[in-house]
Amino acid sequence: MAFDTSRSYYTIGEVSKIVGIPAYLLRYWENFFTELNPARDTRSNRRYTNRDIAMVLNIKELVYEKGYKLGKASEMVKGGMGRTPEGDHKTSEILKLQKQIGHEQKKHTIVDERRMMLLREIKEEIEDLLQLIG
Repeated sequence: MAFDTSRSYYTIGEVSKIVGIPAYLLRYWENFFTELNPARDTRSNRRYTNRDIAMVLNIKELVYEKGYKLGKASEMVKGGMGRTPEGDHKTSEILKLQKQIGHEQKKHTIVDERRMMLLREIKEEIEDLLQLIG
């Protein structure tokens, strides 16, 4: 799943794919990290913003890359200590790469759609020729 900065919110499934964390773990982190509190829509579905995604990436870095336990990581997030220029740079790089991947996937989709259209046209031509022949 590619990150699209023009979108204002994402579902938990989309965020899970973007950050590489299972949805159940995101739900758990919401209970553990009070700062991670995505809005809810009218059906109570989570609506993650770009800020929420950046926070998830920050938490992921603290827990997985730096090896902090959840308690210490929570303290760091609350105190603002988890945000470092290096972490911000990593987050922006990840988001930029995911955006590029999204553009590449979009290009492939356009090419695939064009191929399907050409195949349909060829099929119609063959059907027309078959009707003329027989």
